[in-house]
Amino acid sequence: MCAREGLGTRGLTARSWIEWEREHLPSADYQDLLCRLLLTGPVQLGFARSYAPVGGPTSPPFHKEALVADAARESLAHAAAAQLTDVSTVTLEHADDEIRRLAAEYVYADPMPLFHRMLRLRGEIFALLDGRVRPAQAVQLTLMAGQVCGLLANASLDLGNRAAASAQARAAWTYASIIDHHALRAWVRGLQAMIAYWTGFPETAADLARDGKRYAPGTTAFARLAGIEALASAAMGMRPDALRAIGSAWDRSGSHDDLHDDVGGEFGFDLAKHSYLAAGTYIHLRCPENAIVLAEQAISLYQSGPPHLRAYGNEAIACSDLAVGHLLNGDLEATAAVITKVLSLPEHQRIDGLAQRLNGVRLKVAGESRFHGCPRARALVERLEEFSFLSSPRELCR
Repeated sequence: MCAREGLGTRGLTARSWIEWEREHLPSADYQDLLCRLLLTGPVQLGFARSYAPVGGPTSPPFHKEALVADAARESLAHAAAAQLTDVSTVTLEHADDEIRRLAAEYVYADPMPLFHRMLRLRGEIFALLDGRVRPAQAVQLTLMAGQVCGLLANASLDLGNRAAASAQARAAWTYASIIDHHALRAWVRGLQAMIAYWTGFPETAADLARDGKRYAPGTTAFARLAGIEALASAAMGMRPDALRAIGSAWDRSGSHDDLHDDVGGEFGFDLAKHSYLAAGTYIHLRCPENAIVLAEQAISLYQSGPPHLRAYGNEAIACSDLAVGHLLNGDLEATAAVITKVLSLPEHQRIDGLAQRLNGVRLKVAGESRFHGCPRARALVERLEEFSFLSSPRELCR
């Protein structure tokens, strides 16, 4: 009609007229256009009221009809506002399955393509939550929103954007708190602790890990938080606290939970991850023998286990800790041999934590007076500098 009568182009969307049906009045311009289209007036369309006496001699002939129509419109609008949308079981199962796939694939796959899939899934979940869903479905969707924001936080950290990782983790924590989901709370606290650790705030990391323990519903969640607490405590030089935490990691008994043990993948925690964290702990404590044993154990477990559980990032960081362990023992040849394997990692798998660890190796090699003037040491430093340059953080899509 607008095109035919030269009234200008309009950008009307389905969302607009759905809102009109929910008693949100259109603008004055659209009210006028609708009256033109339907050849009637604003009273008949429910945009205005007539105050003429009902049945009086001056009442327009259409007033009774408008009154009845207006009453029906109000009833329908109220019913629409009160109505709950029933999200299909298939839709919920699809979202849950996709979260499980993402959590599983994140262990071994390139984070950037997964990041895009996470964003799409988050959009789908947010759209469902923005509707009026039933209470039980709202709980399920809120949990999914927390899980996918947690995965986005993890990916943001690996891609080198710690500020984005912190923001995503706060969102995940909020969703977990809304539904009082202890397993997700415990996992998010551990993630926040790791973000703080990699950002250079080990004291905050230790505090977050300890706080997470009070939400840990079972053995796996508690062991993960204890391992992170040990790593952060060791980074501060708090040897007794670190040793106590790492020694107590698997002491607590409890039932399995629906996140760490059921969903698993990036949400899980196993002996390989424990060994990787413990190796880093002993590196901070300058106990090379223990660090070497645990790093080799982590690497062996990753390499001998099923491919879908081989966390290349953790394995590579364990290798860098193994290299530092050899370096602390003064064995430059063993250090170089281990580092050579790490440097062959594909560029898309060079997570930010690994770049930090290898930069630490570079500084240690360059700073050791016993290696000054050593051609092998100089060559290793140059290779690590090149790796650091090529592994600079990738830009995240907004």
